Amino acid sequence: MRLKLFFYLFLILFSSCTHKKTFTEKLSHRIPWNELHLNGISNNIQFERQSIHADFSDLQNFVSEFKSKDENFNLEEFEHQWNLFFEKNDRLDWNEAEVKKWIETTGLLLELTNKTKYAEELENTFGKVGSDLQQLITPYVFTKRVDHIYVNIFQPLKIEYKHSLGGDVTFRQECNYPESGSVTMHFGMTERRYIEIYVRIPEWAEGATVTVKNVKYFTAPGSYCLIAKKWKDGDIVEVELPIDKRPQ
Repeated sequence: MRLKLFFYLFLILFSSCTHKKTFTEKLSHRIPWNELHLNGISNNIQFERQSIHADFSDLQNFVSEFKSKDENFNLEEFEHQWNLFFEKNDRLDWNEAEVKKWIETTGLLLELTNKTKYAEELENTFGKVGSDLQQLITPYVFTKRVDHIYVNIFQPLKIEYKHSLGGDVTFRQECNYPESGSVTMHFGMTERRYIEIYVRIPEWAEGATVTVKNVKYFTAPGSYCLIAKKWKDGDIVEVELPIDKRPQ
């Protein structure tokens, strides 16, 4: 009996010693520059040193820990600190270098969580900054999980990639947001392929519609509308947002 008890205790201790903590992985990934197609896009942006309005050191520490795969990285605490930072800082006063840090931290949280609030903040930032900073946000217009696409920001953009089962995929978004709430997404395919599309529905967009071939999909403000199907060349997703409800 004692021998059996000792054996079980040994297994428990051995299991606890050999168990490794799983490091946080991204749920989706921003689009690589070589898959983006937009005239004049560049990732070669430099900023001059300017006066400091906000202390990003805590948020930047989380970014550094994630990049180095530090086992102390804590996603829940990262989100908590981001929320505190969001509430206490007036982002209108920031210089370009500070906005760049905000885009980096918010974009990373979008990739890690797929939460719409981070996409919404990137979209709001996009509308308040110049073209150089907008280029830093462009890779987050869509994020991708293997073959599946998250539509995070309503801006004209085309991406091209190879489907994991073979064949080329082109996904193009047409819109004039926020002047218009009409958004159209076009598929170009060499082979018919299964892809999940997640369309962000803004928090203010009660009554938004997402339609594919006269089929309307369920939408809820502050979430993603999922369309999961096999797509073929020429397929279209039509989105209508009640733009009159959008906060100014």
